[in-house]
Amino acid sequence: MRKVKNIVTGEVSDLKVSGLFFAIGHEPATKFLDKQVELDSDGYVVMKPGTTLTNVGGVFAAGDVQDKKHRQAITAAGSA
Repeated sequence: MRKVKNIVTGEVSDLKVSGLFFAIGHEPATKFLDKQVELDSDGYVVMKPGTTLTNVGGVFAAGDVQDKKHRQAITAAGSA
């Protein structure tokens, strides 16, 4: 049993669980790239499909800044 707090309402309740995954950082930390590398409307680096190539020669992207679908969910689930 775990106590959880609803951060919108402030309500505290008990949650019957055997495990819990915390998800943070749902926005990519790419603001510093604005106007330097093409970003999509959600702030993810736009790449040539199937590659790590960006719209700037010699600049590549990998990991969470370009993968809005998986992020670290697979890694987190596999290590639990």
